[in-house]
Amino acid sequence: MKKMPMASRRPGDRDMLLSDPEAYRPPVPTGFQEFRSALQERRLRLLLAGRSGAGKSATGNSILQRKHFLSRLAATAVTSACATGSCRWASWDVEVLDTPDLFSPEVAQADPGFEERGRCYLLSAPGPHAVLLVTQLGRFTAQDLRAWQGVKALFGAGIAARTIVVFTHREDLAGGSLQQYVRDTDNRALRELVAECRGRCCAFDNRAADGEREAQVGELMGLVVELVRDHGGAPYTNDVYRLAQTLGGLSSEERLRRVVEQLAAPAQTWPDRWPLAGLWRWTKAGPGTRYKLGLAALLGALVLLYLLCRRRPEEVTV
Repeated sequence: MKKMPMASRRPGDRDMLLSDPEAYRPPVPTGFQEFRSALQERRLRLLLAGRSGAGKSATGNSILQRKHFLSRLAATAVTSACATGSCRWASWDVEVLDTPDLFSPEVAQADPGFEERGRCYLLSAPGPHAVLLVTQLGRFTAQDLRAWQGVKALFGAGIAARTIVVFTHREDLAGGSLQQYVRDTDNRALRELVAECRGRCCAFDNRAADGEREAQVGELMGLVVELVRDHGGAPYTNDVYRLAQTLGGLSSEERLRRVVEQLAAPAQTWPDRWPLAGLWRWTKAGPGTRYKLGLAALLGALVLLYLLCRRRPEEVTV
């Protein structure tokens, strides 16, 4: 039988492939291409989150291996604005974003115009590779839980898949296992939080000596790199981060204005779109207005009851 010539082979192809291995590369899966791109960039963005006083700034300093963020014991919040720092870890360029109180229920009063939350988005764009939720070992309170809920409210529920719980005061473990502590704790909310984050947690002693501190950072960064691999090298993203990526050619003021507008829009419009919008307005109304609304609601209910009572049952024919 006569062999058919191979149309894809040309004279000299074999020699070219042998002499130049780069001349041919098999197709690479898309997910792997994204991860390879992240490896080539060698950049990790870490966002510190949690309640005020939990030790976010001190933890950031431990990661940076120097005193960069303002951190001290105080009765009120020390960090008032988002701040960034960077360092080199192994072959990675690491960017750390420290945050003020952006996640508690009081954020509406502390940041009424959404400016600081907008800056948080812009400073962490195109998105964090990991969110470090900082809480104190043995003191996970309702305030910490509300801060975690605030993190999800600001970035979306999907941020849990990118979150690592970082416990400060590691020294309180006295050499014990952190995993065993989480497993045996009576604090159900804490167990549920760690489970929601797929068990990703580690502990820091922010006053540790250099060698121990480096080991702690190595443990944390191992979790971060694992997250990067699990998500194909891509950072976390949402609609606001996608918007921020399109604003590169604009001034910093205009970029902030556009992001703030995006963040503020849902907060301004959701009560009007909600079917029970009247109940939301009830809580916001003054005493006189609430009295009038209550009277109107009572009269409406009485009219509805009257109409229902007037309906006669249909006659049944045999």
